Amino acid sequence: MADEAEARAELGKYVRTYLDDGAGVLVLAGLPADRDSGERAVSRATSLIGAPLPQNREGTLVREVKDRGMSISQRGRTRYSDSRLGGDLHTDGAEAPLPAPDVFTLFCVRQSAWGGALQCLHVRDVERALAPDDVRTLREPFHFDRRGDQEPGEAPTTTKPVLFTQRGRTAITYLRSYIDHGHDHPDVPPLTARQRTALDALDALIGSSSALLTGKLREGELALFNNLALLHGRTEFRDEPDHTRLLLRTWIRRTIEAS
Repeated sequence: MADEAEARAELGKYVRTYLDDGAGVLVLAGLPADRDSGERAVSRATSLIGAPLPQNREGTLVREVKDRGMSISQRGRTRYSDSRLGGDLHTDGAEAPLPAPDVFTLFCVRQSAWGGALQCLHVRDVERALAPDDVRTLREPFHFDRRGDQEPGEAPTTTKPVLFTQRGRTAITYLRSYIDHGHDHPDVPPLTARQRTALDALDALIGSSSALLTGKLREGELALFNNLALLHGRTEFRDEPDHTRLLLRTWIRRTIEAS
């Protein structure tokens, strides 16, 4: 138990330094780059930070992020993580009701030879750059498409703001296409001109921001991300027939307190 407490305290120190007060991401290197080791690594990191959250209605706790030949432009249960396409900076769990996952992990089992670099933009840079009217609008409710993950009888959308407060700090939840699809449902009001203006301003900022961080996970690296503070995405990637990109992901509800 002492070793467990020491490990939790040590990782907690890094989480507060890098996820809460820094760039929002922490990368741990030097782990064996195979699937079993990766699953043990993400499960161990998750248990030290908090509790794992299911990533779909089936209750999946460790999900494979890989190209399943899908696109988020498709309806149904397709997710960003099922495609090889790039762009579309977002937060994990954008299709789910609040509260959002506090942290998510990614372990790189196999990296693509071409593309697949991660891109991140911090919410503090978003809030600083947007006009006050757009910030106010983004704090109002939007309909997010549930991607078919709702239980029978539940609404196909969840209503929540893009910018909100969680754990005492400004947070963000976003994936533009999920909002566009959400407002296309019958009985859901279309986006207003003011809402479209605010979303377009956010997309323009994402596309042009000098604060965008880019880096590529190496095989055997485990990354922890502040899911409340970071918009993230990737550049488009391409698999080789004998070497397909594979990351493992967990979602976490923190028990380590923020600084």
